[in-house]
Amino acid sequence: MIYNERQYKITKAALNKLSETLQSFTGEVALKEAGGDSLLAKALLDSLTSERDVLSEQLSEYEALKNGSVTILEAQSLSELPSILVRARIAKGLSQKQLGELIGVKEQQIQRYEAENYSSASLRRLVEIANSLGLEISEKARLQLNQESEQTAQSISLDISEFPLKEMYRRGWFHGFSGNLREAQANAKTLVTEFLRFGGLSPTFAYYRKHVRAQSTLNDHALMAWHFRVRELALNKTITTPYQRNALTESWVSELVKLSSRKEGPRLAVNFLRDVGITLVIEPHLPQTYLDGAAFLASNQRPVIAMTLRYDRLDNFWFVLLHELAHLVLHLENNNVEVCFDDLEAIPDDIEKQADEFASNALIPKQVWESSPARYLCTGEAVDSLAKQLSISPALVAGRIRKEADNYIILKEFIGAGEVRNQFPEVKFGV
Repeated sequence: MIYNERQYKITKAALNKLSETLQSFTGEVALKEAGGDSLLAKALLDSLTSERDVLSEQLSEYEALKNGSVTILEAQSLSELPSILVRARIAKGLSQKQLGELIGVKEQQIQRYEAENYSSASLRRLVEIANSLGLEISEKARLQLNQESEQTAQSISLDISEFPLKEMYRRGWFHGFSGNLREAQANAKTLVTEFLRFGGLSPTFAYYRKHVRAQSTLNDHALMAWHFRVRELALNKTITTPYQRNALTESWVSELVKLSSRKEGPRLAVNFLRDVGITLVIEPHLPQTYLDGAAFLASNQRPVIAMTLRYDRLDNFWFVLLHELAHLVLHLENNNVEVCFDDLEAIPDDIEKQADEFASNALIPKQVWESSPARYLCTGEAVDSLAKQLSISPALVAGRIRKEADNYIILKEFIGAGEVRNQFPEVKFGV
């Protein structure tokens, strides 16, 4: 999400640069970049197109808020209130400094609130800011007495029309149904109900025991559908090794990360996780979910990591994987949370900051990173040198540099664009 004019200008410049790159990155140019491999050339082009679309979406949202075309902001839960406050400020035409003046705090405090997703703000402060922005907020609450009872399950009213039926049909999620799309729409209630039943969970579960990191308003029904689908895929995978929590030592994590140095590293990671009882599932995200990955506990507490490969890049794959692994290790076993959904572009709360830190330090140890010339030089030579020192992919170093510099134009040739999805030919991307 774009928070201010400075970020808007930076994002717009990045989009223009990326669009120029895409215009020239066709035909022989793409093929040359891919070493003559037509499939890889297409993957590279798809990756650049995906990044362009994300930037374009962020700009469109900010511009829509600024020009006053957005007058109603909706949230599915209280956890989305921070995002609503930011959008309301922009829609009101207020800078962070001007909002601070309205409530009597410095601009830096508003910047801190928004950067932290308002996690440090008191309820009184949230109400004060909402009132200053002229927000009218209504929220319904339902007391959950028995998570597993039939009565509780029936207390959730599902709007079948909110499910992405067309996309679910296109992906073949309705087992045993051979009709066309029009017939699927006519039988939507039956198909969706059966789909959820086949997933083996009460819909109540998906509503009340989740932790969501998101910067955009989610379609909760689409999120539920994706969750049920990846859970089904996980349960269909045969894993004979029971989950070995004690095996997830620092040295084990280090060996997992070192797989990144191998060309087929992402594919090897699947087996590496399976050997300790963790299932890794790949399933593209659904529209209006903006997901990078998720972590949850399936039947018999079997841990599952699900990834969307929203961005077809090696640096993204490894960071998302380690981030979700962090949730398994740090949160799912110790908190009353059964599933974590992640859009890693969204501002993190405390739980997400812990997972981000875990992933960053696992990929490149903090003490190594802080003293590495690569952090300051930002050159290809420095990237290769540190990657060789740690026996990891240069993509991990380049990705870290790009993230800290907030500059996603530099070191493009090192991030492994187009080198992940082709390792999972069984997954249908954009079909």
